[in-house]
Amino acid sequence: MFNYVFFREIQSLRLCNHKNIIKLFDIIFNKRNDELINISLIFEFIESNLKLVIQDVKRPFCELIPNFYFKQIIYGIIYLHNLNIMHRDLKPENILITSNNQTKIADFGLACIYFPNDVNRDYEHQVATRWYRAPELLFGATKYTPKVDIWALGCIFAEFFNGIPLFMGGTDIEQLSKVFQILGTPTEESWPGWEFLPDAGKVLFDITKPVENWKKLIPLATNECIQFIQSLLQLDQKRRPSAIQCLQNNYLSSNHQCFTSIKYKPPFLEDYLKKKILEINYKIIKKEENKI
Repeated sequence: MFNYVFFREIQSLRLCNHKNIIKLFDIIFNKRNDELINISLIFEFIESNLKLVIQDVKRPFCELIPNFYFKQIIYGIIYLHNLNIMHRDLKPENILITSNNQTKIADFGLACIYFPNDVNRDYEHQVATRWYRAPELLFGATKYTPKVDIWALGCIFAEFFNGIPLFMGGTDIEQLSKVFQILGTPTEESWPGWEFLPDAGKVLFDITKPVENWKKLIPLATNECIQFIQSLLQLDQKRRPSAIQCLQNNYLSSNHQCFTSIKYKPPFLEDYLKKKILEINYKIIKKEENKI
């Protein structure tokens, strides 16, 4: 009996062939006495990920780096959405980065096919990592669109500048509270029909107004970049841009941002793991020394 998530990942990846999507090389079916024991997926090897880049204290900070990475991420999202695939778990750890700074979207365990012509179709709402989960999902919506990936993109973009997630809730309710503290509690004007979502009436949130000075929230971002992030983080999914519209945004499409490479070497995952192992071993040794 195999996890359905595993087969869903295979199904999504077999549809994909794009430079900004992780490449699935092979699928190995391991059997014993004609009985399927396990399945192994063989992927291309990628040296780093966006989380390591965000945490890299040696990273030079300039507008070119986020622009270079996020253009590629958006190209990948456009490709997925054109195939009617919702990723549903975009986060820095799932954006892999090669040694020459090419980004590749990975981990399709929560991905699913979107049926745009079937408005009555239900989808799972317990998807996406909480800090990157769109508000409609937090309210238990089962009818949603690929715009949940656009929300996640906005969260990742803000995190790139701040070094930490913009919304960090310990529970779904706390997560919504964190969102509303910045975007304001929903109204019929900001989010028409939100009160009809499955879990909308279960909790009463303190009434708050949207933060006006986003420069205090994301001080390292330019005003143009902040406006772009704000467009992604709309409570109402209908007001979020499509992936193609993201690419057409002035922040990404302006001529002075047209370049094909950046001078930056991302930290390797292998080095990060070695460092973590050394830290763990050091703690074990110190603990044993204290016992003596």
